[in-house]
Amino acid sequence: MRSPRFFGITLLAIATCVLMVLVVRHPRIKTTPIPPKKEVQYTENKTNTLNILLFCHASDYFLYRGTTVGFQYELLNLMCDSLQKEVKFTFTSDPEEVKRHFFKSDFDIIAYDVEPGQADMDMLCFSVPHSTSHAVMMQSSKAEKDGIYSAYLPYYFPATINLDSFPEPPVGWEIVRSDSLTSEELVELLHDDSIHYLITDAYTAYMLNPFYSDVSIVKTVGPEYDRCWVLNPANIAKNDSINNWLTTFKQSKEYAKLCDKYFHPRSRYVLNGGREKRRGSISSYDALMKQYGKKLDIDWRFVSSIIRQESGFRTDLVGVGGSFGVMQMMPATARNFGIDSTSSAAEQIYAGMRLIARLDKMFVKYVPDPNERLYYVAAAYNAGSGHIVDACELCLKHGGDVTSWNDVSKYLLLKMEHQYYSDPVVKCGYYPGRHTVRYVEAVMKRYHGYTMSLPKK
Repeated sequence: MRSPRFFGITLLAIATCVLMVLVVRHPRIKTTPIPPKKEVQYTENKTNTLNILLFCHASDYFLYRGTTVGFQYELLNLMCDSLQKEVKFTFTSDPEEVKRHFFKSDFDIIAYDVEPGQADMDMLCFSVPHSTSHAVMMQSSKAEKDGIYSAYLPYYFPATINLDSFPEPPVGWEIVRSDSLTSEELVELLHDDSIHYLITDAYTAYMLNPFYSDVSIVKTVGPEYDRCWVLNPANIAKNDSINNWLTTFKQSKEYAKLCDKYFHPRSRYVLNGGREKRRGSISSYDALMKQYGKKLDIDWRFVSSIIRQESGFRTDLVGVGGSFGVMQMMPATARNFGIDSTSSAAEQIYAGMRLIARLDKMFVKYVPDPNERLYYVAAAYNAGSGHIVDACELCLKHGGDVTSWNDVSKYLLLKMEHQYYSDPVVKCGYYPGRHTVRYVEAVMKRYHGYTMSLPKK
């Protein structure tokens, strides 16, 4: 294992610099290009959809019993429901990816805690605060008892620390900023006794602390800071409604319950969500699905989300129309892949994944983007490919964007109306699409949660 000094420059140099100041604002490790103010041109979003980029961090977005939850995720959904806005989420765990969207109009809300010292911060349009947080120190049970103490910062750290708040060691504190490791990775080093002190935000500490008996939260080591959303400045009316809603909602009992649900140190959502993330698995079929996924070029986490929706990983389930087993394939479809209800779970999963691979190839001509195409694949798995192809053709005929599931799903819903299901481009006739649209939403929400918590390989 590399020495902890790998994360910083020499002990003497850092200690000398740190002890010269009382309040430390960590440096930005990477620089995201920022356009001059005169070159920034924003475009108003005139649709009823709020496009949201959600940075998946600690208690803001995670899995709880196979369902995607989280403070900001739930808060944003509550707001969109209240404002009667449609919502489209994009998820990322890469801070640099977030910063590339700061001075663009492709997102109406960027749910991300901007770090102190962000270049051109005065050019950003912030919402009113939705919550607050602060920095805390975590300590291993084998922490140093003398000499200069080393406290490690994760590469993404939105708080400010105050040296006056630190415990007083015999000599002084060395602050070491990692250029790549997250709080989750650093707490593992804390657990392994490779480092002795970690500074992180409070809610990450609350989520991680229960799973390490030899690690403890020592104390608050920084002032409280506001957590705000970055907004598109061109959306004047939308931004006013967002800020008005936040201001009112924060005074409600519902908001207090939401905070208690996610921010209480003993929250069952945080504890169980953290436990699921540390377990690092979805089902007993993970290894098998990874093997098949590599062979078929399919993300096993996407298939896992479909299985969770279809059967909850039960092998004895029989559905409407005779669908059976873990993949809930219909008998006629199953026969095309050489299986039936007596086939093993492994055989059923392989057949289902082959079907998913076939559906993925079928929709390439409509949707080149492989990530967006997953929406169509999930819909076709539920409704059958014919109805989704019909919706694509209707979308093309009426001038919609066939590469966007948001557009195509509207035409799937319209297949309930005679004017649309009797159209010459429609080959499969009437279809009540509401169930499929809800199905796709549930599958994709869960899948995005899996991608933030579990590696692809």
